[in-house]
Amino acid sequence: MKVPALSTHSKKRSAAPAAGSAKKKQKASRAALPSHVTPVRPLPPHRLVLAPMVGASELPFRLLSRKYGADLCYTPMIYSARFVEDDAYRQAELRTAPGDAPLVAHFCGNCPATLLKAARLAEPHVCAVDLNLGCPQRVAHSGNFGSYLCATAEGRATVLSIVRTLSSHLRVPVFCKIRLLDELDETLSFVRQLRDAGCALLAVHGRYRGSPMRRRDGPAHLDQVALIKQRLSVPVVTNGNVRSGAELVDSLLLTGADGAMTAEGALDDPAIFAKAIAHAHAERSRLAAERRRAKALKAQRHLTEEEAAVVRGRKAAKATLAQIKAISSALPPPPSAAPPPPFALAEQYIGLVEEHPPPGGAAALLSHAVFHLRRLCRTPLAEFGLLADLEACKSLAACADVIRRCRAFAEGSEAFQGRRRPPSYWRRQQRRKKM
Repeated sequence: MKVPALSTHSKKRSAAPAAGSAKKKQKASRAALPSHVTPVRPLPPHRLVLAPMVGASELPFRLLSRKYGADLCYTPMIYSARFVEDDAYRQAELRTAPGDAPLVAHFCGNCPATLLKAARLAEPHVCAVDLNLGCPQRVAHSGNFGSYLCATAEGRATVLSIVRTLSSHLRVPVFCKIRLLDELDETLSFVRQLRDAGCALLAVHGRYRGSPMRRRDGPAHLDQVALIKQRLSVPVVTNGNVRSGAELVDSLLLTGADGAMTAEGALDDPAIFAKAIAHAHAERSRLAAERRRAKALKAQRHLTEEEAAVVRGRKAAKATLAQIKAISSALPPPPSAAPPPPFALAEQYIGLVEEHPPPGGAAALLSHAVFHLRRLCRTPLAEFGLLADLEACKSLAACADVIRRCRAFAEGSEAFQGRRRPPSYWRRQQRRKKM
């Protein structure tokens, strides 16, 4: 895909007319756009979402995640100023291919004009543009973007100006991805302001920002995500506390969110989305059977403690069943076959990298491949002492050979001559090297 060169042509934003009836409001919102802008496109599916990840949600990994049920994917974080100025960077960061849709362009920055230029360049190739308001890394602190731009009232005013600018001049919806602010009332006020500024979908990472040196502050506060969902009329996607397909479904149940986004869980298992689909349908069947059983038991006089507990829990089961029905109804049918094991996923990822090699030559290719293969097969690679071999690879073929050897050792088709070590041993070795 060739991203076009930057056009310097621009037009002024027109004033929004007053709102009236529902139809008049709709017309007014369209009239608020400049004359050359068509009405905003509808929102893409957003139930199971692959999160934006720096250097990790690149094209081959997105295609692998989509194969196993992700219905929406984000690009890695894109620096808006460099995207505008550097054609090579633009081609590298917004690589896509048939099958890689719907796709959200995930931008960082703090200048409304620059972000608008970047978004207009990306607009023909994506279904939405997302503003990074959650990055807690040191680079975001030094660049004054991400979660650090939301830390002060002045910064939040800049954020609202950016969202208004983008939502008033783009044909695609504008999304925002945030972290929690220090106070719940501040967070609730801010998300309402984002909605009013034109945010069409809000992804909420349910953790506080932390510090530039310490990004995480423990488990995500999904209870706060649930409150945000209750207060907002726009779709909310929850992010955090998802390491398995069951936890992905649980996060939807706990928050009532319209979708669930995962980063770490998908890195370890891109088939997490297929597992979530299977789990949602299985839970629906289990809860329906539990309700039928409770109804039959209620008519009996003498019950065991376990049976009495089933009867007492029938109302809770009914409420959960209603939720899980709403979730599973929006998902595809359960997969006909079990998701593949890690080695098969690793081999499929290698095939996709061969088909869609990243720009930047061998160094870029190896950087992505080694990172993902290490995450996909971390436990067996550690067990058979092959992590160092993988990190020393100089070609994709060499990476594939390490994975082949590891699979052969794990499945017993080749004899392993060394001493098998648990992953905890290798973690200790890594810590000692850093000391």
